[in-house]
Amino acid sequence: MKRCIWMLAGVLALVSAALAGCRAADVGTVYGTYLADYPAAAETLTLRPDGSFIQTVTPHGGGKPITSTARWRFDPATGFVILLSGYIEVLDALGRTRPDFAQPLSGVVDMPVVSCFGRLYIGTAQFVLYHRREPQNAASAFICGQVL
Repeated sequence: MKRCIWMLAGVLALVSAALAGCRAADVGTVYGTYLADYPAAAETLTLRPDGSFIQTVTPHGGGKPITSTARWRFDPATGFVILLSGYIEVLDALGRTRPDFAQPLSGVVDMPVVSCFGRLYIGTAQFVLYHRREPQNAASAFICGQVL
């Protein structure tokens, strides 16, 4: 019985560690294309090694795609991507679609970069959660989307 309890505790510890996520520490791991799909829109965010990003937002319901290109950097101390301007913010602080979202922001936007089951995510599930474009296990995608 004790052995079974210790095995269960070990499994729970491993699952907790995997779900907790780790923040990215190296800018080289952050480059790439990230996707997000939520009720208001679908997005593609590409972080380029030259410090530029391109973001394309396609509103659901047949809206015209909106694209913005600007500059970004990575802060390894915090594990945040910092978009220096030009981010298209579709949702407001209450999760509603902003009426003027087609106009990119002029200020700074920062979002955490975390790893869950080995896959990188940018942002939070509370608003917009970008996942790196690459093959992934559907179960781990669901779990990470719920946790982050």
